Amino acid sequence: MNWRDIARAQDGVVSRLQLLGRGVSPAAIGRLSARGLVDRIAHGLYLVGGAPATYRAQLWVVVLATDGVLGYGTAAELWGVSADRADCVHVIVAHARRVTAPARTVVHRVGLPATEVRARDGLPVSTRARTVVDQLGALPRREALRLADRALQRQWITSRDLERWLREFPGRPGNTQLRWLLSSTSDGAAAESERRLHRMLHQAGVRGWQANHPVWVDGELVAVIDVALVAARIAIEVDGMAYHVDVDRFRRDRWRQNDLVSLGWKVLRFTWADLTDRPGYVLARIRRLAA
Repeated sequence: MNWRDIARAQDGVVSRLQLLGRGVSPAAIGRLSARGLVDRIAHGLYLVGGAPATYRAQLWVVVLATDGVLGYGTAAELWGVSADRADCVHVIVAHARRVTAPARTVVHRVGLPATEVRARDGLPVSTRARTVVDQLGALPRREALRLADRALQRQWITSRDLERWLREFPGRPGNTQLRWLLSSTSDGAAAESERRLHRMLHQAGVRGWQANHPVWVDGELVAVIDVALVAARIAIEVDGMAYHVDVDRFRRDRWRQNDLVSLGWKVLRFTWADLTDRPGYVLARIRRLAA
């Protein structure tokens, strides 16, 4: 592979070291630059003449300048974990490595085993699971809670990933928040989410509901509804974050929901993140359906 092929694979960006490694002498690099065939864009980095200065080219500049791996918010966008582009490019480098990072770059000096690195469209990126865990420890608590709920639901991570992280990386910044999130995915999370819903209904003045309402058909217990507005035949089901990672529970809940619908119940499902982040939405949906 010659240097042009390398640059093409890196969205037009090529480093001085890569040029030298392909037999291009320092004098020849100077001539390429003088003729406009490459443009110097950072220390030891060039963009092929005429190539667009895209966002991906910017990412390659950071990777080549630091010899690092894209992580945190940048990796979250590349994996589709976040729809928002980070204000700066986030890169992970080894603790002892001295780097000169380009402007608008956040350097994270944390341990990153090779097993937790993947190529994402050619770019070196922390794995999706590692990216999620890093973000959970770094984001504000409310945003971290929303991400944890989504990540567990989509099986990007499991509670075991959080346990392993805390065990293998004690003392890391963000671990306090990870411990709190881990407790939210324990077996008691569903009970706590139900208690939270009960408090919301009481405070909002919602009447006529029963907690843990049993539904019997021909002497057989079909379901126990988390919260039921019996007169309106509305079943409100609350999913703690642990619910998402239990496949058997997921299946049982779907079967139970189908049974309730066939009996004329209207079913509303809310997540832990709904209760903590969007209580107004939860109450509005309940009131609208009850009306």
